[in-house]
Amino acid sequence: MTDGALVTLKDITKKYGSRAVLTDISLSIKHGECILLRGRNGSGKSTLLRIVTGLIPVTTGERLLDNSQLIIGYTPDQLPRLRLTSTEYLTHMGRISGMPAKELANRIKALHAFFNLEQSSKLKMTHFSKGMLQKVNLMQATLKTPNLLVLDEPFSGLDAESIQHLLDSLKRIKAEGTSILAAVHDPLLANQLEGRTYWIRQGKLIEEKGEQPQNSLAPHFELECILSEEELSHVSNQFPDVTWITDEHGRITFTILKNDYRDFLLEFINNDFEIISLQRKEMNA
Repeated sequence: MTDGALVTLKDITKKYGSRAVLTDISLSIKHGECILLRGRNGSGKSTLLRIVTGLIPVTTGERLLDNSQLIIGYTPDQLPRLRLTSTEYLTHMGRISGMPAKELANRIKALHAFFNLEQSSKLKMTHFSKGMLQKVNLMQATLKTPNLLVLDEPFSGLDAESIQHLLDSLKRIKAEGTSILAAVHDPLLANQLEGRTYWIRQGKLIEEKGEQPQNSLAPHFELECILSEEELSHVSNQFPDVTWITDEHGRITFTILKNDYRDFLLEFINNDFEIISLQRKEMNA
């Protein structure tokens, strides 16, 4: 076991049938640190997250834990709109994990306050926005205060306000000493979470070298458009560094860094995708 590491992966390979999704992966996740995973859709990010949590076995290699009492919280990429209140859902999840009733009730109340969902605790989740559902997703992962929080695309499909609320919550969780492992599509959000970044390319784990200045202005472009789910999937696979948010009307806004701008715009023009607006922006990275 690596000193100071909560979870260590040694020479991990994962195959589905004869197809290798991950090959010779080694990674140590230390106390209090944040590790970000990036890569194209289907590159193996979700598979690696599930291996770290112990949800799926490895084909070869070793997964080592700091101790048998290690608490790992996990949020899948989305939580369905269940016909339960958030309190009912969290109570059910807490009972499954064996939490005492009084401790569970107090924890659920505290989590609703932490995530600013106190006014919605008795509302059916069928009425929740994507941002609210993602908060509940995080709440179930932190019912027992985790040593390690594993997140699968926590910002996917959220509007700008929901992203900021969720980002603020994650920063507070990290400040309290919880380690974070997250698959994050957005390069700007990755910078704000301030962690080591790794890419998965052709089944290999590659660490991103070099730090970006925290307070420098990063010129970028914002392109507002309307795309079908199939078109959005195509664009996101072609340009994994480009992030997007969707508003309540279904309009998509892409954030495009300068080095991707020309090729990204040509992709839209060549495919005759509908562009609503295009603007140059300056913002803190």
